[in-house]
Amino acid sequence: MNKSKNTAFCGMVSALSVVLMLVTTVLPVMMYVLPIVTGILIMLTAEVTNKKWAIGTFFSTAIISLLMLTEKETALTYLFFFGWYPLAREQLSKIPKAIQFIIKLVIFNFSAVAIGVVGVYVFGVSKEDYTEFGKYTIPILLVMANVVFVLYEMMLKKYSFMLKELGKRISKKLK
Repeated sequence: MNKSKNTAFCGMVSALSVVLMLVTTVLPVMMYVLPIVTGILIMLTAEVTNKKWAIGTFFSTAIISLLMLTEKETALTYLFFFGWYPLAREQLSKIPKAIQFIIKLVIFNFSAVAIGVVGVYVFGVSKEDYTEFGKYTIPILLVMANVVFVLYEMMLKKYSFMLKELGKRISKKLK
């Protein structure tokens, strides 16, 4: 594809991603689901164009989301993990299987903690959100987040071939 088609496609993906994440303003329950969906759109962008364009789309979506969303935690979730992880996952798959999953869990947990810290200390997310279950709130949230990550990883593994096929079909249509 030429540059103008790549630019148009990536602009549409970025706009769709921001609109999807804006839905969390009305439906806060989607705070973690929609960054996952938009991360999958970034993965699709890499298949249709290439990784450089997908990285640009990721950054434009992240910046616009941080500026526009009232739910900063959604934008941070996208920025710190779900937006870039689908692109990095391919590189992580080159690591020996024995330590690959451990490294992925460490990356995820570091990102999860960073989301909380930046959310509270930079964007003013309420600390009360992290004290609902007393002193056990943060460990409980991390355990639940790790369960979601394992399910997310299984989903990406199972359905990534479908995204590759969809990317090829979209690429053919855009030529």
